[in-house]
Amino acid sequence: MGDITLYNRQSKELENELVAGKAFLDFIYKTKPGLILTELVLKKRFFSLLYGNLLKKPSSKSRISKFINEHKIDINELLDPVASFKSFNDFFIRKLKDTARPVASSPDILISPADARLSVYKLELDTVIPVKGQKFSLTQLTNDQALSEKYHNGYCLVFRLAPPDYHRFGYIDEGVQGPIIKLGDYYHSVNPVALESNLPVFQRNYREYCEIKTENFGDVLDIDVGAMGVSKMIQNHPKGWNCKKGEEKGYFEFGGSTTILILQSGVAEIDRDILEYSEKGIETIVKYGSAIGKKLSTEPKK
Repeated sequence: MGDITLYNRQSKELENELVAGKAFLDFIYKTKPGLILTELVLKKRFFSLLYGNLLKKPSSKSRISKFINEHKIDINELLDPVASFKSFNDFFIRKLKDTARPVASSPDILISPADARLSVYKLELDTVIPVKGQKFSLTQLTNDQALSEKYHNGYCLVFRLAPPDYHRFGYIDEGVQGPIIKLGDYYHSVNPVALESNLPVFQRNYREYCEIKTENFGDVLDIDVGAMGVSKMIQNHPKGWNCKKGEEKGYFEFGGSTTILILQSGVAEIDRDILEYSEKGIETIVKYGSAIGKKLSTEPKK
């Protein structure tokens, strides 16, 4: 696989993603020795915990400046000054100023829950058939066939958070979040390199999901997926919550991660440019709180 092509909505141009650790990803997912190492060690929970703990040590602070420069991170958005971070992970879970991620407040607007690279797929019954990678079903993601049937023929929105991204994620609408359910054992990378390797990434990775009964977009299935190097996934309200649009739902500690939203059929219209690029296998860069679609006037199908 070559460079990862992204669509930048702000510039309306295509650009290549600077992939953190690309040589390492190519080795572990494209070579036989790397695949063996991944199977025996790297996908296991202990490896992500170990690596995450190293990045919580004060000695890891030296990585921050290089990371900022390499990925052109706008430090003017940070709530706290760079010098205040006590470790690399402390910087990784950084908070931003309230003005850095304005939320599209109209009730009819569907917003992104995260800074991410977004791909959108229509479900065929409960099955996602990506342009790249392998197909998977909602039943495989949730281990709950009855729940999955509610979302037949809806939309699957995959928000891939790369390591340089802001790693806090939020709610897309006013509503009631149900309790968090935990599944999965492994921690494969969610980079497209891994998704094209025929490994069951989303179906087997550690994940936490819940249903959110929203005011404007019906019931929404929210699935947060851990990835290689993610030492912890923090849910602010694991037992449930009366949520507000744009409010923080949680965050990922170090590593690239993914949030998946499943919408029922007939509740929302996704912006045309996002759909067009998704059909070409190109992810669209989106920001936390930014508009990605709008509400349809019809009620969700029962």
